[in-house]
Amino acid sequence: MKNQAPSPTRPRNSCFALLALLSLLLAGPAAAADDIQAQFDSAMRAIENDHLLTARQTLQDLLAGNPSLNRARLELARVYYLSEDFPQARAEAQRVLDDPTTPPQVRATVLAFLAQIDADEKRASQRHQWRPSIYAGLMYDSNVNIGPSRDIIDIGGTRYTVLPASQETDDYAWVVNPAISHIYNPNSHFQSGEHTGSFIWQTDASAYYRGYFDEHDFNLGVLTLRTGPAWIVPRHWRASIGLQADQIWLGDDELALFTSIFPGIVWQLGEDWEVGLDAGVTHRNYDKDVDGGRDGWDKQGMVSATRYFNQRRFALQGGVGYHDYDADEDRFGYQGVEVYLGAIAQAWQNGMVYGRVGYTQYDFDGVEPLFNIGRDDDEWRYTLGFQHDIRSGLLGGWALQGSWIYTDNRSDVDIYEYDRHVVNLGLARSF
Repeated sequence: MKNQAPSPTRPRNSCFALLALLSLLLAGPAAAADDIQAQFDSAMRAIENDHLLTARQTLQDLLAGNPSLNRARLELARVYYLSEDFPQARAEAQRVLDDPTTPPQVRATVLAFLAQIDADEKRASQRHQWRPSIYAGLMYDSNVNIGPSRDIIDIGGTRYTVLPASQETDDYAWVVNPAISHIYNPNSHFQSGEHTGSFIWQTDASAYYRGYFDEHDFNLGVLTLRTGPAWIVPRHWRASIGLQADQIWLGDDELALFTSIFPGIVWQLGEDWEVGLDAGVTHRNYDKDVDGGRDGWDKQGMVSATRYFNQRRFALQGGVGYHDYDADEDRFGYQGVEVYLGAIAQAWQNGMVYGRVGYTQYDFDGVEPLFNIGRDDDEWRYTLGFQHDIRSGLLGGWALQGSWIYTDNRSDVDIYEYDRHVVNLGLARSF
């Protein structure tokens, strides 16, 4: 996704362990009846299985006939808390606290639970959350002649009468990428089966600039604005729709305006699996007449899966997708499959590493001029990277980031066959 939205803070295990103990201490006289105990046990099994709606209804029915059963009332407060219904959670916990039969030794723990409710409700009630960030660093490019990215423009030896892609021109560049994100939280909830979800609206704006030291014709600038809704059911699924616009510059000239829509959804299956489905439709509108034949619609879809290990300190990721670019001129249009496999790991304290291997097929629609053959490319891309979060000193709060990307493009048209090394090293920070 790709479709990455923030999820509410999960409950504190220590707090709920104490509440579970208190629920035993607060058992009222009516709890001795077998039918009441069976009903209570049914509610506890529902909580354990994360069936919160069933648990809530069962506990409400139990308390309707036994209003003094504080053991059940405390569990109902917990269910409301897990459902992020903080006013109801507070009301039920307060009733337990106000009951004169509540033992004095447990009041402090109930008060701690109420404080936790207040803190989480304050967090959830924030209507606007702003988060600026910035990245700045250096880049080495072993084959500047390829151009910025084939997803932006596939230069390959035909545009600006530059050298064929296989005749490498290397250069260094400086890179800067400021960004700001905004989350609007209307505190709107919905029911999704047994669980309660939240609705938010996300907006991101960023500016990217890559300035080469010598090859200024390949300088790249991108202004991006993305906005759209997201729906989150904590620990179960999250979905979003992003509306995006990218204004792109190459050298000193405007290159293109891309407008896109990106829907996506991720399902969390237990504690260790996530499965995602992402799609995208982009209209590419190029500015110069020489690029007129490149205008068109790019359509893509991807199914991905992530498996976590060792309490999410290590993860394996993989995906398979298909893309179809319908350009005005057939020689620029293509379609093909995409497959990738990657891993990410917490390698040391405050540090992580990642790697990825990807294959993408480009089966072009038309015949390549001069060569009079159809063009088919097979692109292999290998990525290694790391991030180290600096916790103290002059750069405390910053993260050191580095990556190496190697691209090996094989084509049946000689001028499009190339390899390329790109190395990045820089500092990033969120404020």
